[in-house]
Amino acid sequence: MNRYPAERSCPLRPPPEYARWREEAPVTPVVLPGGRPAWLVTRYDDVRRLLRHPALSSDSTHPGYPAFGSAVEVPPLSRSLIGLDGAAHERLRRVLGAEFSVPAVARMQPELDRIVDRAVDGLLAGPVPADLVERFALPVASRTICHVIGLGYESHEVFEHNTHVLTDGTRSAGQKAAASAAITALVADLVGDRRRRARDDLASRLVTTGGLTDEEVVDNLVLLVAAGHDTSANMLALSAWTLLDDPAAGADFLAAGPQGQQNAVEELLRFHSIIQLGLARVATADIEVGDRIVRAGEGVVLGLPAANADPRRFTEPDTLDLARADARRHLAFGFGPHQCLGHYLARTTLRTALAGLLGRLPGLRLADEARAPQIKDSMDFHGLHRLPVHWETPVEGRNTA
Repeated sequence: MNRYPAERSCPLRPPPEYARWREEAPVTPVVLPGGRPAWLVTRYDDVRRLLRHPALSSDSTHPGYPAFGSAVEVPPLSRSLIGLDGAAHERLRRVLGAEFSVPAVARMQPELDRIVDRAVDGLLAGPVPADLVERFALPVASRTICHVIGLGYESHEVFEHNTHVLTDGTRSAGQKAAASAAITALVADLVGDRRRRARDDLASRLVTTGGLTDEEVVDNLVLLVAAGHDTSANMLALSAWTLLDDPAAGADFLAAGPQGQQNAVEELLRFHSIIQLGLARVATADIEVGDRIVRAGEGVVLGLPAANADPRRFTEPDTLDLARADARRHLAFGFGPHQCLGHYLARTTLRTALAGLLGRLPGLRLADEARAPQIKDSMDFHGLHRLPVHWETPVEGRNTA
């Protein structure tokens, strides 16, 4: 039986085995790192259909759930909306959804511009070469989620470090539990403060008008803090590497204008597909997938990187095409009821950050050591540990993306 996940042969592309399985056995039995069996689904149409299937559950406490030891299996993330199904999931999503709507994100645009400018200013004020992960991607992502939730940015080192532990597949269950407890304590203090003194932020609105218990507020804010900054930071670093590794692509991105840049962001999301383990589900009834029957109680892994590189859906999928007309059909944020709640904020943040970075630092280039990227191959999310860069004389001014 095939072991999953497979190893990458190219640091920035999915393992080649996924393409072979997609052609030869699109629903294939695999063994997960802990020895548990599961079905891996690799074709786009199958994955998209199953992401909406009512007989697939996200409940990681179910005995048949295909556990990786990932962050979503650790309380309180396992109790948040990401680990719930049906009416319980819908109730929480209704309460949280308005905060991440298109109008809500549009109102945030001036603050996103300021966050990006501040991060570029920080780069310019520091030494060269600089690590673009530590000094740009993480500050942009962390300041953004702190602004949304109402968490002080001074706590960023606490949640960044502990999220890294939570999403590291080499860490023990005890280390992950301790990391989760540290983030939970941070968020619980915030919720207690907002109970006493409400402000204009998500934490305040949840405790005053959301109709949730304090435990539900804490559980779901922990999810937003951890996943909200980590996924965005990883995607921003990978995208910056891609555009800097090919200066023509970077120039095309800047010249494309806001609409073209947003389309390019969709292609970057498809191409990198940072949920590298896929999405885990457990069948609650028998399901027919292709020529296989997945039985009730069996685990299923929906392989997003494989699906987003399916030539049945995307022409020449292993080629990055920033003008790809159908790039937005990707499944990088999932699909259906459990589609990432903050997908529009993530898209907007990525476009704003890349446009601001490249626009203000046209001489930005990869340091020699960045040509062989240090990828996060043991983590829940694909990304870069470091991204060393140099730059030349910057353009004065501020982000107007």
